[in-house]
Amino acid sequence: DVRELVMSILRNWYWIALCVGIAFFVARLYLRYSVPVYQASGQILIKEDANSGGALSEEAVLQEIGILKSGNKLVNEIQILKSRTLMQEVINKLGLDVQYIGQGTIKDSELYGNSPIVVDSVHWGSEKRSKTLELQMQGDLNYTFLGENEEEITHSFGQPLIVQKDTFWLSRNYSSERNMRLQIKIGQGPGRYLQKLQINSVGDYSSVLALNMEDPVPQKAADILNTLIEVYNQAAIDDKNQVAKKTLEFIDERLRLLTDELGSVEGGLENYKERNNIPGETNTAVDFVLSEIAEYDNDLTQQKIKLELLHAVENMLSGDVEQYELIPANIVLGDAAGLDQQITTYNGLLLDRERLKRSAGAGNPQLLSLNQQLAGMRQNIVQSVRALRQNLQLSVRETQQKLSQLQQRIDQVPRQERELLEIKRQQNIKEALYLFLLQKKEETALSAAITVPNARVIDPAIASPAPISPKPIQIYVIFLMLGFSLPVGLIFLKEMLDDKIYSEADIKGLTATPVLGAIVQNKTANSIVVKANSRTAIAEMFRLLRTNLNYLSGGREQRCILITSGMGGDGKTFIAINLGISLSLAKKKVVILGMDLRKPKLSKYLMAQSDSEKVGLTNFLVSEMAPQEIIYPTGINDELYFMPSGPVPPNPAELLSTPRLNQLFVYLKEQFDYIVIDTAPVGLVADAFLLEPYTDISLFAVRYAKTPKEMIKGLEDMRRDGKLKNPAIVLNGVKKGKGYGYGYGYG
Repeated sequence: DVRELVMSILRNWYWIALCVGIAFFVARLYLRYSVPVYQASGQILIKEDANSGGALSEEAVLQEIGILKSGNKLVNEIQILKSRTLMQEVINKLGLDVQYIGQGTIKDSELYGNSPIVVDSVHWGSEKRSKTLELQMQGDLNYTFLGENEEEITHSFGQPLIVQKDTFWLSRNYSSERNMRLQIKIGQGPGRYLQKLQINSVGDYSSVLALNMEDPVPQKAADILNTLIEVYNQAAIDDKNQVAKKTLEFIDERLRLLTDELGSVEGGLENYKERNNIPGETNTAVDFVLSEIAEYDNDLTQQKIKLELLHAVENMLSGDVEQYELIPANIVLGDAAGLDQQITTYNGLLLDRERLKRSAGAGNPQLLSLNQQLAGMRQNIVQSVRALRQNLQLSVRETQQKLSQLQQRIDQVPRQERELLEIKRQQNIKEALYLFLLQKKEETALSAAITVPNARVIDPAIASPAPISPKPIQIYVIFLMLGFSLPVGLIFLKEMLDDKIYSEADIKGLTATPVLGAIVQNKTANSIVVKANSRTAIAEMFRLLRTNLNYLSGGREQRCILITSGMGGDGKTFIAINLGISLSLAKKKVVILGMDLRKPKLSKYLMAQSDSEKVGLTNFLVSEMAPQEIIYPTGINDELYFMPSGPVPPNPAELLSTPRLNQLFVYLKEQFDYIVIDTAPVGLVADAFLLEPYTDISLFAVRYAKTPKEMIKGLEDMRRDGKLKNPAIVLNGVKKGKGYGYGYGYG
């Protein structure tokens, strides 16, 4: 019943107001003592790798045909930015492995950069790499350490503090004048910061990443993000320079060998001249032929070096598929068959894989995708190497044929001069190759020096000036809603679970039995509330009940009225007495029968003595007494009499079934205008059903907020079965203001 629920809420408005007030107060306390959280935000642009020569890279080709998604690189970079490796570097650079917390009376606050005590260094003597220290400043020179047994130990700054095999060196930070109790947490890992880090792409087709971090200390969050970007760029540069490092190692090895070979050739030339007494430089007729030979020798040397490099690359890529190794690039291959570009792209993907591997597991989808891409590129590079090697081998044969022809011409000159020329020829070849490798070394070193970072900072990270949580308006709304909803919900729950009767509407929803009237709660100690000339609300209600008896009968006189209830304590005796008084005040001769033989109370209410102390109904039923011997005046008025129940019998139901009872009612109906019967509750025993033949109407007493609804359902069953004659309900004990005030102005 929505209306009843609303009325119940309105009746309990003061509880709702109290709960709302308490909720408002709690919200104020929460906002006062909660730790505000700020957000730092920044944006970076992930740069695309530049392609040399304007040719399409292998990665670009794969993207063109749909094998490789362009967003994969961005996802990979996000994983790298979220790696524990980079965050650990950030922690090391900012000193975040030590957290300083100032302890207040109610709430604690982190001291970022302004702690009065600083941990300079730590020596771990135990396996556990984390510790929490409780300290208290004691001036500028000393501090107090709280030990295991809550024992306070005073130490001086500069002296080692030993705690369970671990040694700590602490110093005084004079820039902070705070004198408070501190909690220092040492050994903070990257996990707690990675949980706060959020990285998202700005748009589906954008290479811009938005970095966000929430923390109670705004400057700390901004410093972490900016340092993370710095560390990320440096790591990317270091990864890119691995190719240059690999290339420089290869060139240095070749230069070392060439230096030895060139020194050997030059030493052989000097020895040959000394043995054969050849002064200075020779000037022979074959200088022109010699220059041609030198030119072809240089070409042949270049071709053989390329063949060696191609052979090395092929061996490197044809080995174990799980073996990932950088390929030296930009040495002597040029841009033949686009091989240099393929190697550059392969090395780039390989570096991406290594960076991703640091932060992702072996089963990471992005890592598996990179493995597939690298496997495909390895096959393509091997095919290109083999094709280029075949072309170079053909060029080598052609160059060797030319040299063979020129060698035949050299063979015609004198032996001594020919041998000298051969030595010079070897010297020129070694010198040319040496200079070539030196040039490549400089180019590679220059390339490493100008390596650009992966990310360009669009907006450096800054913290929001206002906290993002808690939000005062949101907190007030939530708490006030809780303050209102909680009591309303409890009222609703009470209404749903409460099976008691509170109104006529509750009764009418359960039975077709009419409600004859309602009686307000009697707050006095006297059970007799109806008196002559009384104008109280409860007296008027009994007069109304008396009047309604005639309406219920349709004008027929209802002389014998049975009053019962579902259970004890519902007020049936109270109703019987006061209804009888009301009828007697109408100049009707009335007798009230105490026929509750199990727990009689009628005499107690009327004469301040129990029924068992007077001769009553039970005496009449078991003897030959006359009815008038057990009928007594009440003393209230001359028209009102009562018959007590007498001693409590062991067999009440059997007594009520004797023929003597019929004789009694014949006499009573001859002598009295109204007979009011107070009987036992029908919800407990069947005594009332035995009296049904003698009654004209049955009143069922229902107690406000006490009688369960199941009892009304039981009454409905009795009505349908005809166990009670002309049943009607009297709602007893209603509180004033519950819809039964009537508004009488009587005293």
